[in-house]
Amino acid sequence: MTAGLVESGPATTRDECVAQNNKTPILDDINRLLVRHSRDRERFAQEVERLAVKYGDEIYPQLIFTTAHLEFTKPTARKHTQAVLRHWETISNGLKRDVDVRVALLDYFVDINKRIKNPKIIEIRIFQQTQQETFVDELTQLYNFRYFTRALEAEVVRANRYNAPLSLVFCDVDDFKHYNDVNGHMAGNRALKRLARIIKKCVRDVDVPTRYGGEEFALILPETTKEGAFVIAERIRRNVERSVFPKGAMQPLKKFTVSGGVATLNVDAETAKGLMRKADQALYRAKSRGKNQTALYEEERRDSQRIDAAIVGRLRLATSVGEIFEVRNLSASGVLFYYPRALKVGTILQLSLNLPTHDSTIDCKAKLVRVKELEQEETYEIGARFVQIDDKDKRSLRRYVKALEGKAQ
Repeated sequence: MTAGLVESGPATTRDECVAQNNKTPILDDINRLLVRHSRDRERFAQEVERLAVKYGDEIYPQLIFTTAHLEFTKPTARKHTQAVLRHWETISNGLKRDVDVRVALLDYFVDINKRIKNPKIIEIRIFQQTQQETFVDELTQLYNFRYFTRALEAEVVRANRYNAPLSLVFCDVDDFKHYNDVNGHMAGNRALKRLARIIKKCVRDVDVPTRYGGEEFALILPETTKEGAFVIAERIRRNVERSVFPKGAMQPLKKFTVSGGVATLNVDAETAKGLMRKADQALYRAKSRGKNQTALYEEERRDSQRIDAAIVGRLRLATSVGEIFEVRNLSASGVLFYYPRALKVGTILQLSLNLPTHDSTIDCKAKLVRVKELEQEETYEIGARFVQIDDKDKRSLRRYVKALEGKAQ
């Protein structure tokens, strides 16, 4: 067990929110370092250098935050770490015995740097347990809103740093007030606990399931595209729909159900707040369409102008081998085509487009965003937005659309 220093004035909290409950590799390595080498200056310095090679300069603010609960930028944290190591040697030589690195760190930040005014010493295990309780919802045992806001900010920073996808799902119980009115608030609480257990079973270890507030839940999904987030949200929705909730048949939809809204970073929004707003709008759309469904955020306007095109393709639903369709107009971000049957808005389609200028078919995935029945033609006008396409095929598609634009002028 190791002890850390906690400033007893206003707490400074990192965006990483204890880096997902201390399960990240960098914090595991720091804890091992403190347990094994906190009295060996030479070995400690060597291990810090090794971790700096492994994690980059992020090791320095993480190390100081873990031991002193102080937050610094990476360059500043690196300078303080080097100063603490020098101070550690000075203290050890003066006392003529090995001292713990945290003794040197405390003396440095109290008497030299003077960043800590009124220190408090606490066992790291106890501190982490107390901090975890601060971030966990008592009823559902999911992370709470306080944790959610900080974790989302941290994941946005991480996603942008590594150019990785990040999606957010809002999930809300349909007609929960009615359920409480009929069954009582105690039954409502039991239903929320059951729902939380279903959510936990449907997400991965890297995901962050939280109780956003009341009957609304939020799922932070790192390394997840919009299509992947839709799959997770639908998995939760279906499992809730199939589960037995006491007196669920008395709900307006004759069962206990949830609706979901999905938004994706740098596709729908560029900030944490924007992502929350777009996911909430998608959730509202799911509610307005009849509830017990998941909606993807979609802009009302098109991403780019569509150009009339006469090409053919093949589309496949999850359960079909593929049917021929005829494209009416096309852009680099979407396609409009005619189809003999109505399809559900939000459906993910697997499309194969045969471009006259391309040797092979362009395979991509598209989200159905608009369905319009055409009078007298017994067919439907389908609008779909591309959500996944290979970079090479994307370039070919853009060249083809640009060539059509030149002919249209």
